[in-house]
Formats: sequence, structure tokens, C-alpha cells
Amino acid sequence: MAKVVEERGFFWWFNEPDLPAHSKETSVPALLVITDDGQITLDVEGSLSGNDEHRDWNKSRNLSALRRIAGLLASPNEYVLLEGLERTDFSLDDASPQQQAFTAQSCTRRDLAFAETYGDDDFVELRGEMTGLEDWLELDSFLVSTEHDDGTAVHVDISYRKHQLTYSVFGGTLSIESITTGADTLGFSSRYPQRDLKFEQTYYLVFRPESPSHISSLRYCYSRLEEFLALLLGAYYRFDWPIVVRKEEPFDVWDKVYFHRGEPASQTINRHFSWIPFSRMRDAFGSLFEEWQKGIEAYGAGYYLYVSSLRNPYPYAEDRFVNLVWALEALHRKWLAEPESSPRIIEEKKRVERILNQFSKDDKDQRWLRKKLAHAHEPSLETRILECLRKLPFTFGRGQLEQFAKSCAIRRNDISHEGGPRGDMDYESFHVEITRLAEALDHLYHALLLHQMGIAPRVLLEAMTSSWVSERRLKPALANVGLDIKAASSTQSGDA
Repeated sequence: MAKVVEERGFFWWFNEPDLPAHSKETSVPALLVITDDGQITLDVEGSLSGNDEHRDWNKSRNLSALRRIAGLLASPNEYVLLEGLERTDFSLDDASPQQQAFTAQSCTRRDLAFAETYGDDDFVELRGEMTGLEDWLELDSFLVSTEHDDGTAVHVDISYRKHQLTYSVFGGTLSIESITTGADTLGFSSRYPQRDLKFEQTYYLVFRPESPSHISSLRYCYSRLEEFLALLLGAYYRFDWPIVVRKEEPFDVWDKVYFHRGEPASQTINRHFSWIPFSRMRDAFGSLFEEWQKGIEAYGAGYYLYVSSLRNPYPYAEDRFVNLVWALEALHRKWLAEPESSPRIIEEKKRVERILNQFSKDDKDQRWLRKKLAHAHEPSLETRILECLRKLPFTFGRGQLEQFAKSCAIRRNDISHEGGPRGDMDYESFHVEITRLAEALDHLYHALLLHQMGIAPRVLLEAMTSSWVSERRLKPALANVGLDIKAASSTQSGDA
């Protein structure tokens, strides 16, 4: 496991003046380690906790949420604050040197000491560094002029654009901003010769809430932004650790927050292999994110379960396939379910009553049959799959989608009710089929969520039929299950 932090420093209890180690002056040395998936450990060379604290392994060794450990790192001279603590060492009460160990659920890192009033509120900004997404953004702006020699010096002009694309969203504003480094902002480089210069633009996705917010709200927003970008990209690309800006005096402070999560992205995103290039929905970026937020709240598991498959790909074909069908069924129940007052459901319930009335009220068979028919009015799994996929803004060959929905329902029931293939079907053939069904269903589900978010049918059709990603992945996957996209089912055109 790679380490993003492995630094020594001095540590003490934060805002606990009655304890021996309660300040920088009374601190103890320790090693702080944070892995790239956010596992945080602190190995203390001495005692932070007293001899009588957390010694009994039969009791919880989780510390109160109010207890926090502050620290000053040695090499970068930065401060950290550890929260959500648990003591993990096994120490004996003897004369040997004491060593204690802790884990933490989160670690906040900053350039300044933490004020005594520091808490989890009053945050005014959330920043996610978009390193690796530069090619997808297509916002490159550096222009370098030709050299001009005036006899005493060679002159070269460099120009760039300061990007700030701002969108109004629910609860605040969302923006894509660039910070450019390399220019002489303080006047030193213009007076003193340099051996080399480097200009670089870094892009940030920035959310500013309408009013100062709790850290938990910003972390929730951070997850939603990652999921939103995953749908546009077609792959789960994790940001670097979030930066939260806290309102303090005399100026706001930038904090980097570490916590347990999946491993970060290992490669940059090529815009040619993304589902929806940023340039195709640049003006609608904010409204698309708003629709994603609304969909998450309205449809719950129907959205969560799909993005979880992007975040953590399933190792087994059965796992992936069943969860996709499960997610689509959950989406249908929230999105397309008929009201109990619909004529069809009323008629189905009447039919059930007519059947039950053929038995006497005291008949055990009637009680048994009533339980069996309690959900007889609900649509079948095949119907749920078909009704969801028919909402896609394009059509397929005659009967193709119906056959696909039927195959998905049959194979899901095989796994759920038989544990695998039925009858004489061998497992290898079964595995090949559900792998192909899962791959096609994944792409159709993905397209459905993009359509629900507001991606225009024309843009979505291009992604499905004429993009690089369609040639390499989408069209072969659909062809393997007998699906052939014919045309858009809407006349709507233009960008998202």
C-alpha cells in the first residue's frame, strides 16, 4: 500500500489542558502514516494516554469523539489534527519504554496552528484538484510568442487565460477555476536572473455553499461530484484529497482532509475515451450536476448501486450482473411504479379476490394462497427492465430490447433461485452469457442515467454510436447480446 504521508513530528492532546501532553511544549514524538486509501496510523514514542486508560481489551478502545490529537510535523513544518481515534497498541505496565499506537478516521492538515475554537463548521469552500482531467477539460491556454532580439536581450511573450467557469447549483455555486504558477507576482524574477522557469496551470472544481457549512456536508458534496464526473467520463476518477477552506481571522485557511476511501486514480483521462467530452456540455455543466443531485435524492438505490459498480468493479460476473439488475429494479420502483389506484392494479386485485372467494374464510388453503398472491399485481422483473430501458432516447431493431429484457430476467432468476444454470446448461456457457448481458446492461444503464441527468439525445446517440468509446466498447458489447441501435427516438438535437 503506497503512503501519501510518512512523517515524524510532535503530538499532543488538543484542548485538554489537564493532561501531561497538552501542548507543543509538552508534546511527545511520533510517526504519522497515511496510505493512499486513507488509512491513518500514529505510532507514539512515549505516552499520550495514561497507564490506566484503554488497557482493558474487553472494553471498547474507541476514544470519545470530543478527543483529538494535534501535531506539528517536522519536515514541512505543518500542523495536523487527528479525529475519530482508537488506541490499537498492547502495552504492559512495566519499566520498559512506553510505545502507544492510534488509528484515526480523519486527519486535517494545514500551514497554521489550529485555534482553540477550531470545529467542524464554518467552512466556506470545497476544492477538488482536477489533475489528470486536463485533456478532458480542453482548457489549455498558454501561448508563447516567437523570439525577438533587440540586441541586448531576447524577448519572449507568454500569455494565458485565467479560467473561472461559474454555475449556480442547489445550495451554492459550482465553478471550474485555474491557478497559474510561474509568473513573477512579487517582482523577484524580474530583478534576478533565473536558470529555468516553469509555467503551469492547475484546475480546481470548486463548490461554495450559500452559507458556512459543516465539514460533513462538504464531504457529502465531494462524493456526489466524484460520482457525477464518473458518469460523464465513463470511469471512476478520484480527486486528490479534498481541500476545505475555513472562515477564520485574519484570513480564511486552506485545510487538506485525509480519510478512508478507495485508492486514487492511477492514470490521466483521455477525452477520446470518455463518454461525454466537457466541450459538449460546458454550458450545462452546473444544471447537469443539479439534476444528478435531485436524482440521488429521489431515486436512491437506483442511482447509488450503479455508481458503486463504477467505483468498485465487481470481481465476479454473477455479482456484477445481479447488482445491475437489482439497481434497475430499484430505479423502476421509485421512478415508474404505478400508483395503487391505477385501473390495472385495481383490476388485478379484484381478480385475486375472486379467486380467493372460491374458498371459505376459514380454509387454510385460502390463507396460504392469499400470501402467495399478495404481490401478484406487481409487474414482473422482465417488465420492469423493459419499461426502464424504453426510456432511452433511441430505438433498437424489432423485438431486440424485449428479448434482452427477457434474457436478463431469466438469468437473474437462475442465479437468485437456482444458484446458477438450470437444467443441462453447463457453467461455462452460463458464465459467458451473463458476462455479456452484464456488459451490455452496464452501458444501457449508464446511458439511461446520463439521459435522466439532461444530456441531450443527440449527444448521447453520438456517444453510443460514433465515438471512439462506442467503437471500442459499446457497440461490440451490444452486438454480443443482439442489440443494434437504430435511431434517436426524439427529434431533440444540440448539445447537453
